[in-house]
Amino acid sequence: MADQDFWFEPVSLLPDCSLNEGLLWVWADRVPVSNYERHKNAFATLSDWECEQLNIPPVPKGIQRAAHYLTEERLRFKFSQITPKDLPSHLEYHVTEGLQQAVAVREWLPQITTEMEVPAAKLFLKLRTGEIKAGGKLLPSGVQIIDFIEQDNSYSRSDFDDLTDTVIPPDFWTMAGIDWIANAVSARGRCYCDVSMPVAPLMSLFPGTRTPVGRAEFVGAYLLVKQSDEEDAAHAPPKRASGRPPVFGWDAFHVEVADLIRNGRLPHKKEAAIQHMLSWFETTEAGKKPSRSAVSEKLTPYYRRFISDRS
Repeated sequence: MADQDFWFEPVSLLPDCSLNEGLLWVWADRVPVSNYERHKNAFATLSDWECEQLNIPPVPKGIQRAAHYLTEERLRFKFSQITPKDLPSHLEYHVTEGLQQAVAVREWLPQITTEMEVPAAKLFLKLRTGEIKAGGKLLPSGVQIIDFIEQDNSYSRSDFDDLTDTVIPPDFWTMAGIDWIANAVSARGRCYCDVSMPVAPLMSLFPGTRTPVGRAEFVGAYLLVKQSDEEDAAHAPPKRASGRPPVFGWDAFHVEVADLIRNGRLPHKKEAAIQHMLSWFETTEAGKKPSRSAVSEKLTPYYRRFISDRS
């Protein structure tokens, strides 16, 4: 079998996607598929090679937590609640790290504005005219976007868990009021967070670029695509760097997860567990950590057994 042949496992489209997932579809034909890597903030899952194709700098750490809203006052208050008073250096570490992420995201945002401006405007018009009916969680008066996002990413129950999605009126949308990164829209003193839209009308209005690739045939439940040597290599996925992949202490990882379960400390939200274990790896592996997808894959059986069955 030729090296340029590809096997594809069928995947499903999301019935609804987040605001920035919709933007990335209009902008870069990034299909909103349903898989275990699905994330509310699609920018957080962009790889460096995808950023290169979009002509934007790599996504900085802190996007997932909307670091552009962080302030020193907020960080000090937050971490002073969970840092032992006899370890002031720990507090300073977390505050410094948070402020560094905030600066990185604020410097990154203007750099992507030019590239995303046209697709963002196209999607905005469909939202404003009601051709795409989006929904979101209307925040109580006085609550800020960062308040919602911090609790949505926390390990424990959120004050906003009882908020339900409601349709966002088309005339509520303004281009200036949209935070594409935080999946939020604000206007007239009100704010919707966790904004999402139905995928079917999105892909109907923006069908994307379709490019024929070789010869395709179903083999069982899989799709086999055969490419000839003459086909444009630009459509092939980027090659991974050669060399032996890093080896991590997965046995110790499983022991750590088992300890979290035994002591009732395994976060109910899988994303929180992923972030926790990535930080654990950085601590135990001298700053090195595996990919987010590798950690997510190894956590999946635990969540199927101990979280899904409990829900």
